[in-house]
Amino acid sequence: MDANYMLYQIRADMWNILLAQWKTDIATPKYWGLVATIIIAYIVWYRLTDKTRLAYLLFYGSLVTVMTSLLDLYGTTAGLWYYKVRLAPFLTSVFLRDWTLVPLTYMLVQQYSPNWRQFFIWNTVGTFFLTVIVVQILSLLDIVQLMKWTYLSGFITSYLVATLSRLAFHLVIQVQNATREEKPSALENTLMHPAFKPLDKEEDDDE
Repeated sequence: MDANYMLYQIRADMWNILLAQWKTDIATPKYWGLVATIIIAYIVWYRLTDKTRLAYLLFYGSLVTVMTSLLDLYGTTAGLWYYKVRLAPFLTSVFLRDWTLVPLTYMLVQQYSPNWRQFFIWNTVGTFFLTVIVVQILSLLDIVQLMKWTYLSGFITSYLVATLSRLAFHLVIQVQNATREEKPSALENTLMHPAFKPLDKEEDDDE
């Protein structure tokens, strides 16, 4: 039998199991507690974040989100851990961890780290919070179950995710700034030096 078709059948069966489990979870207080946690996390982050740097912080947070989601997908597929409660019937619990707690925490780390020395310090604090404190709480609440994964492994990989995301972020910004200096875009010139139509009074004076 074709291996790809066998994987398709397994995924189809898995979807039915996840969907049935999700329908059960959605009626529990634990599920709505996760929803409330996500909402509160975004409210706290929004109040603490520097709105003048919002676009840059969101870009950095997007890099973290992509890398974290890929890591989470690998971990759940390889059986390193699994989730007992999901906000959506996915194999991973992307909403709580990958798309909320991890990127929001690291965006605040990025915001309060004007240089690499401070980033290494705050990254240690943020990563410890995410991989030890948060994971322990989720385990005690019976939301996530670690199998072939340790807190040390989680700390190292999460620390690298934040660091590599910062490297990629600064590389992109440097390329962008260098390109602007060499060849400003037509749109940027228009925005910096807008052309206004002369007023009728000015036209009369010229005549």
